[in-house]
Amino acid sequence: MRNRKEKIDSLHRYFKRKKYLSILLALFTLGVNIFAWFAFSANAGLELDGTVASWNVEFKDSDEVITRDIVVEVTNMKPGMPDFNKSIEIESKSDVTANFSYQVLAYSLLGRTVNIHNKGNIITYLRDFYPFSIRLSSDKQVLNYHDIATFSLDVVWPYDSETPLYYGQDEVYDYNQTFYYFTKSGNTYTPSTVTDANYSSLKSNLYLEKDDADSYFGMMCDEYEKTSGAPCLILNVRLLVEQAN
Repeated sequence: MRNRKEKIDSLHRYFKRKKYLSILLALFTLGVNIFAWFAFSANAGLELDGTVASWNVEFKDSDEVITRDIVVEVTNMKPGMPDFNKSIEIESKSDVTANFSYQVLAYSLLGRTVNIHNKGNIITYLRDFYPFSIRLSSDKQVLNYHDIATFSLDVVWPYDSETPLYYGQDEVYDYNQTFYYFTKSGNTYTPSTVTDANYSSLKSNLYLEKDDADSYFGMMCDEYEKTSGAPCLILNVRLLVEQAN
């Protein structure tokens, strides 16, 4: 009986040792696999890092690095004013080709924010709608490594034109009884009787000759800047640089 008990105890000790050895072997194997995985990941990461292209673009205003969103203010606006220019340099230091563009985020005239979402092509609208021309342009649309593009915003307001010009009304205009208003049918402009009472209902199809449009903005800009101390024209523009496909 005693021999039998000793044999059973011996077997228990044997299986217990085997169990411990199995656990140690499993832990050792797991440790080796984890080490191998980290070693592989580190090597793979190093290989990937060597192939990732850099992406670095700088926007500069008179050599000062600025953000991609710019605010341009124009004061002393009047017919025959000296041409206004604001230029921003965009330098690509990236290893990949990039596309450059720009977007008008908002603008205000005479302290009134204009709804840009119902104006169609806002770049064309700013260039052609008012008696002064607000022109946005860039000398490059594609940037390669260390290329520099120049974005320009110009405001040009000539005194006269060789042909009669007419300008439509938007939310910046108010009624002025001293002006002659016209309605448009096709390419024909016809004088129209406009009063303070019917101005709002007719406004979407009312036009001013250039002399009156010049007078309106010349007087209103001067008055607004004197009373408010703020610029007559403020534009918010975003400069966009995106990786080319």
